[in-house]
Amino acid sequence: MIPILYQTITEGIVPTHYGIGVLTDCLSCEVEEVRNGLYELKLVYAIQGIHAADIQLGRYIKAKPNFTDDPQLFQIYKIGKAMNGRFEVNAQHESYALSGK
Repeated sequence: MIPILYQTITEGIVPTHYGIGVLTDCLSCEVEEVRNGLYELKLVYAIQGIHAADIQLGRYIKAKPNFTDDPQLFQIYKIGKAMNGRFEVNAQHESYALSGK
């Protein structure tokens, strides 16, 4: 599944529409999931990508964490500096906001 970018979400509901847009210029997208621990997304995006300017702190990315689970929402908390025509985006699972982390 190609990640999808959203400006805002309704709490507890995974949207079925395409939000701001599909991140087709994504170079890589990986979700790190540790049982009872870390649940974060790391995305590498081209600086010339169609949605590069739309990727901002606090926005959401919907992505499939693995082949068997349903798509999950991750909130962007860090955007790296552009290097070699790409930049890195870090996002944490939406449940982090609910737990106060």
